[in-house]
Amino acid sequence: MTAAGALRPASVTEDVACRLVTAIAVGTFSPGERLPSERELATRLEVSRVTVRQALQRVGELGLVVAKRGRHGGTFVTTQAWEDVAPEEARRTLETELPRLRDLFDYRCLVEGLIARTAAERRTPQQRTELTEALAAFATTGTTMELARAWDRRLHGLICAAAGNPHLTALSAHLTAAATLGFGAEPYEPEFFAQALHEHGELVAAVVEGDAERAQRIAQGHFALTYRTMERSLERAARR
Repeated sequence: MTAAGALRPASVTEDVACRLVTAIAVGTFSPGERLPSERELATRLEVSRVTVRQALQRVGELGLVVAKRGRHGGTFVTTQAWEDVAPEEARRTLETELPRLRDLFDYRCLVEGLIARTAAERRTPQQRTELTEALAAFATTGTTMELARAWDRRLHGLICAAAGNPHLTALSAHLTAAATLGFGAEPYEPEFFAQALHEHGELVAAVVEGDAERAQRIAQGHFALTYRTMERSLERAARR
């Protein structure tokens, strides 16, 4: 049952609020993490700052985010369990988005496979070193999901750079945004970290070693992890 005061999408503001709830539910933003600024969220979601501000206020009323003032202020994700206050919002959004995203993820996996294959064929000695270092840093993040996402972006950015084609890099960024409800950040939850670490290790090894076919195969499988993460969140929401 939806909590009192829960959101019923009937406007752009409520749609953005539901997307924010869902981003928290799938692990795009983690407890304690500061959200991007209103300006950045407005740009990512292609809405006005007023819309973002109103949406954040509604999500705050659910107890999922809190605004803090001061030099190190901003809007932060709380430890409130989304399943307790807004499971319906996450369920409804994911039930709408996942069928639409299925073909997009297939396309994305194919593109990322091509990028990884090209990176394995073109990587320089310096890029091999940078990839190895990024993988080591990712492994140290443990269950700090905010850091894991940051190093995930760094690692995959290096693979795009190694492919040596700015059009592929731009396409990867576009597909990442489209596949993550507009937020441009991969969802991460502790239960998937070990799998992501293993797949990152396999992918980096294939690129560093110049095994193009293996790099392509691993990347195609790896980028399906985001879709599975969202499916798992939908299952959790449906049980509430």
